[in-house]
Amino acid sequence: MIRRVVVTGLGAVSPVGNDMPTTWERLVAGESGVAPITSYDASAFKVKVAAEVRSFDPEPRIDAKALKHMDRNAQFGVVSALEALVDAGLTIDEDKRERVGVIFGSGGGGMATTFKWYDAFKARGPRRVSPFAMTNFIADAASGHIAIQTGALGPNYSPTSACATGTNAVGEGFSAIKLNRADTMIVGGSEAVVLPFLHACFEIMGVVAPETEPPAAACRPFDLNRKGFVPGEGGCALVLEELEQAQARGADIYAEVLGYGSSSDAHDMVASDASARGLRNALNQALFEAEIPSESVGYVNTHGTATQLNDRVETRAIKEVFGAHASEVLVSSIKPATGHMMSASGALECSVIALALKRGLIPPTLNYETPDPECDLDCVPNEAREVRLEAAISTSVGLGGHNAAILMRRWNGG
Repeated sequence: MIRRVVVTGLGAVSPVGNDMPTTWERLVAGESGVAPITSYDASAFKVKVAAEVRSFDPEPRIDAKALKHMDRNAQFGVVSALEALVDAGLTIDEDKRERVGVIFGSGGGGMATTFKWYDAFKARGPRRVSPFAMTNFIADAASGHIAIQTGALGPNYSPTSACATGTNAVGEGFSAIKLNRADTMIVGGSEAVVLPFLHACFEIMGVVAPETEPPAAACRPFDLNRKGFVPGEGGCALVLEELEQAQARGADIYAEVLGYGSSSDAHDMVASDASARGLRNALNQALFEAEIPSESVGYVNTHGTATQLNDRVETRAIKEVFGAHASEVLVSSIKPATGHMMSASGALECSVIALALKRGLIPPTLNYETPDPECDLDCVPNEAREVRLEAAISTSVGLGGHNAAILMRRWNGG
């Protein structure tokens, strides 16, 4: 018997809201979290804006003692995971703990902690390094802390595939339930990379959008005049459950997960393969596993970084996978609103397609003004659109040539 998997809980800490309801409300309202950097002195940089998580207070959800040993990255992950569990109305009972797992990823891990204790090591020697430094900066810190905070004893690991990490985490959690390795999975990603050194890396790579006035207009996916993304941060978690379990406890279901694709460009550490074969492969895998006609997919939430190459590659992949139907598929990118949240982006974008399917509403692609003939899809420009969807896909692309795609179907009670 094939085990079916549904989404029953969502949680988020993002530049547009410190919970999922606020994040969704601001996304569909077309608001942006891009603003001048406040967490450090950015005067030495050409670009002085980012999408920061603001007014974040983890103490209501995490006790002060545990917080002392959590980098900001892990805090984002834990807070979003605990919100998702509450949203799912799920209590992890003692007799079910072994069937609850956590797959929660990060590309950078606790970067602020790394810099802090490396500076202490260089300035004052090895005895000044905290015994908690390593467990704070490792990339799997968030997944470990989430398991400790929730008591989940099932599969637990942290995928790292750059900006495809969050989507891979959702896909691997889906697979774990489908293959009967777990009944419930807490999945997602977090990132806290609004830091001076990382900002310097992004600038020198030439992928950061130049400043504009207002700052929120900087990132413009699929627009002819796009010039890059704005760095962001945050965390997002989804609760995935085996369908019969969710139904038995009367859970409110957002959507059903049907397919997952993961692939590599095997081409370049930075640039996507212009042929789009990697992303095309991931999309085709997701459709193949879902066993639904491609014509039933009405929306693709794209990676949409607003770099020249990425947006062309995504457009090409969508056209080649969907053929004539591509002209009817709606696409949008939320990165003008949230910035590029790196490992958290894919998880949030998977949450967006779940909400779009349930609410019949698609968040817009902000700052879309001048059409690009090479990106000639319906990009849902500037205003949210009401539409009844049957199925939707979220795509992610990461440094190193990683591609991932998740396909979900609207839940109709059947």
